[in-house]
Amino acid sequence: MSKFTKTAAAVLALGSSAVFAGTMGPVCTPGSVTVPCERTAWNVGVQALYLDTARDADWGYVGDHGSNPTHLTDSDADWGWGFKLEGSYHFGTGNDLDVNWYHYSKESTNIDINGLNSERFSVDPSWDAVNVEFGQHVDFGEMKDIRFHAGVQYVQIEHDLERFASAAASSPSNSWEARMNAFGPRVGADMTYNFGNGFAVYGNGAAAVLAGTSKFTNYTWSQSVRTENLAGSKHSVVPELEAKLGAKYTMAMGSGDMSLDLGYMWVNYFNAQHLATTNVPSGHAFTDAYETDVAFHGPYVGVKYVGNM
Repeated sequence: MSKFTKTAAAVLALGSSAVFAGTMGPVCTPGSVTVPCERTAWNVGVQALYLDTARDADWGYVGDHGSNPTHLTDSDADWGWGFKLEGSYHFGTGNDLDVNWYHYSKESTNIDINGLNSERFSVDPSWDAVNVEFGQHVDFGEMKDIRFHAGVQYVQIEHDLERFASAAASSPSNSWEARMNAFGPRVGADMTYNFGNGFAVYGNGAAAVLAGTSKFTNYTWSQSVRTENLAGSKHSVVPELEAKLGAKYTMAMGSGDMSLDLGYMWVNYFNAQHLATTNVPSGHAFTDAYETDVAFHGPYVGVKYVGNM
């Protein structure tokens, strides 16, 4: 092949590549994925939670009031206050070891049935969850970062319900207690978009698989004396999902950073608690069991301080 032919073939090949490349449009350069520089620090934080509870329909009602139509009465408590306490140690290139504790309990809520005080109910839910997490902070360009974390959770959920035969009654006629204690692995990701000047928005998600014991006890009362008439306990494996959406503002200080945080959270434990009732048809006893999810949701506000070491 002559030199002229070789030269012409090369020019054609380059021209064809340019044409095809031109049809692809501009080529974007991906942003760098990095970890922070090595740092040693610690942090403490506190959040005020304002939460509501929710359960399945089998557990959702304690009685009815009114007629035309009959209206069922919700067995969940009103909104109530809780808190989250947090402490962590930061080390290496974006690593941290974090321990946090959620606590919520609502004092008795009196629910009148039939609108005539013919019956009265008292509801007492409570929730404690302790998470121990190992985290890794990763920066995706200048504006986005994600903290990946994995660890364990211990949870205790309790729900007490008392039924009073009248508004004047000093002790209940019936009461029920349900409690779940469970432990297991938990993973999640905290995703943040930074606007600059300390302002950021975030979306956090986590999931857990918890194994433990779910138990219940039914009581009857007579002249202020409580008698256990039915109880049960079973092993349970409970999935858990949680999510948060929020915004925060971080202020640089002389020896660390102070963050102000505002958001909304959702937490759901699947088939976490159960109750049972005994029916006796034709002299043969059997038990009807009811199982329910337990969920908590509501807004929160908090403050966190990260101090350099």
